[in-house]
Amino acid sequence: MNIKDRGNIKWTSLMLVEHRKKLEELKKSEKHRKRPDLDEQILELFDYRIKKAVKKDIKVKITYYNDHRYEDIITRIKSYDTQLKKLILIDEDLKSVVFKDIINISLLS
Repeated sequence: MNIKDRGNIKWTSLMLVEHRKKLEELKKSEKHRKRPDLDEQILELFDYRIKKAVKKDIKVKITYYNDHRYEDIITRIKSYDTQLKKLILIDEDLKSVVFKDIINISLLS
């Protein structure tokens, strides 16, 4: 016996319109993330990693906040601008990242 399960589709006819709207809102809100507040120790660690990556030309993986999502990029850091508070990257798609949007920086070998 082969039964094809249709998932939530089979239940939508039994749901009220309000329930379907709430489920759609819940799905959308799960994708939205907030920018985390980073403490001073983490920021110092990021600063150390940035300086090391620039000095030794090491690839980094940067996780940054963009439009309610976390995104990753693997690139090299060209320089960092302390006045504008952003990293200048060697990448065609993303040229720079603002310091406040950085969630994590990992050095890659």
